[in-house]
Amino acid sequence: MPSLPKWINDTVENVWSSKFKDCTVIHIEKITDSLRLIRFATDLQDVPYEPGYAIGIRINDRDFRNYSPFNFNRNAGTFDILFHLHDASAAGSNFAARLTQGDSIKLLMPRGKQFYVATAKIHFSVGDETSLGSSLSIKEAVEESNSLFICLHELEEVSALEKLNLFGYHSPKNNTMRMIEALNDFLREEKETIYDDEVIFYLTGNGGRMSLIRKFLKARGVSPKCIKSQAYWIEGKKGL
Repeated sequence: MPSLPKWINDTVENVWSSKFKDCTVIHIEKITDSLRLIRFATDLQDVPYEPGYAIGIRINDRDFRNYSPFNFNRNAGTFDILFHLHDASAAGSNFAARLTQGDSIKLLMPRGKQFYVATAKIHFSVGDETSLGSSLSIKEAVEESNSLFICLHELEEVSALEKLNLFGYHSPKNNTMRMIEALNDFLREEKETIYDDEVIFYLTGNGGRMSLIRKFLKARGVSPKCIKSQAYWIEGKKGL
């Protein structure tokens, strides 16, 4: 989301007050040196939610950032967000690093386009550290059905996948060929399912990497309707 003058963001909060919730930080957990899980509590009874939705957080006077909630428990009134603390000078990282248990903040409640395809036989989530929350939200929905979940993440700290119970393919950062090799393995094993349009690929995270992977999947015969994408960041672009 782009930076805006303080008065515009103040107006957004006032005019859209019904879209905001006062939330309290009730739990903070270090997953890795660069990943922090934070649990928020609020009344969620009237809040719509689907896997892949985003929550907006006003991190300072001028900026909002979007994050993917998971473990969304409407009855308990809690949900989790994974924050990627990639750069202490970045506004989002700095905000998340300063949160402490008991803090109260306003969150713009979940919204977004329909992303999750419940009828798919296999759900394949592809991304990086910023995609972990989205992958977890999809995995939770898949576990309630008779379908299969698999994922591919490029990470600096692979231990995060085990701690989050996100078992699947992984690749070192900035190694596009390793990601392509992993996708090739999957495509060979699931030829028939791919042909029948029963696999949905969810591409999130780095916009540039997403574009390359989307082109690769289409070249390998994956139907465009079976590729869902949402860029979370682009190199050199602030506030996507």
